[in-house]
Amino acid sequence: MATSARRKSAAFSPARMSALEEPAWRVLLGRLGERAWRTLCVLGPMDAGKTTLCRFLGQVLSEQYCTAVVDCDPGQSVIGPPACLGLGWEPWRGGEPVALRLVGASTPARHFLQTLSGIRRLGDLALALGAERLIFDASGYDDSPAGREFQHQVVDLLQPEHLVALQRSGEMEPLLASFTRRARPRIHRLAVSSAATARTPAARRRYREERFAAYLQRARSQELGVKDTGFHGMIPVLRDRRSYRKRLIGLCDERGFIMSIGILEELDVDAGRLRVYAPPFEHDRLASVQFGSLHLNRAGQELRPD
Repeated sequence: MATSARRKSAAFSPARMSALEEPAWRVLLGRLGERAWRTLCVLGPMDAGKTTLCRFLGQVLSEQYCTAVVDCDPGQSVIGPPACLGLGWEPWRGGEPVALRLVGASTPARHFLQTLSGIRRLGDLALALGAERLIFDASGYDDSPAGREFQHQVVDLLQPEHLVALQRSGEMEPLLASFTRRARPRIHRLAVSSAATARTPAARRRYREERFAAYLQRARSQELGVKDTGFHGMIPVLRDRRSYRKRLIGLCDERGFIMSIGILEELDVDAGRLRVYAPPFEHDRLASVQFGSLHLNRAGQELRPD
């Protein structure tokens, strides 16, 4: 994974904006250029085109600034595998993320702490590595009491200088009301693009399975010594094979970032050994094992616990 900031691209050219199909995005860029800033968060409901907007902003901003993006959606992740949060440099063209954090599920629900901590840690890392512009691509807004409070805590924790809210009919206003009188963020309301298309739950699940399968292409069974290694996250009953077998786990380095995720196959607590099906990683850097709540098979398909 990358460990240093990407160099600036060529100077920004306004002519590049002429091909855009969304005039509101051009207006947003103009507002963003009115004063210096470093952090921006894009919020909106599912299927609102948040990631498309973030890709556009990242592409344009990276022509003048060292620009990073934190992918905050563990269900429909673009940077890194599903169930994770990822940090990447813009313009994002795939490849290895700068860093990953494990949420452990395809939704922040029941994993709020892991999600909030991961978003903040990745953002702090991006700034420490020299990001001059940092974009947070949030997960889909759930207009339930718990979902609204979660997104409130995301904004409150990050304190972004700019908050871009995509909405169809004012659905973001209950959340935005808590921030309208604050010194920051500066709020920008944008309508959802008419080109945004809805994806069915089945399509979302297929996407996750395809992403998991692609990630696990280089995976193999590996034996690890974990006698002095900490366990955290959604820890199952460690002596109950039905509880832990095929559980998604993250193999964390000395900084708490994910070196690899994998499928737990066997665990011997007394012997301090486990077997995991995962892509290769540096065993001697293993500092802790984080348990998710998902169960997977080797094809990347989500399973119900036995």
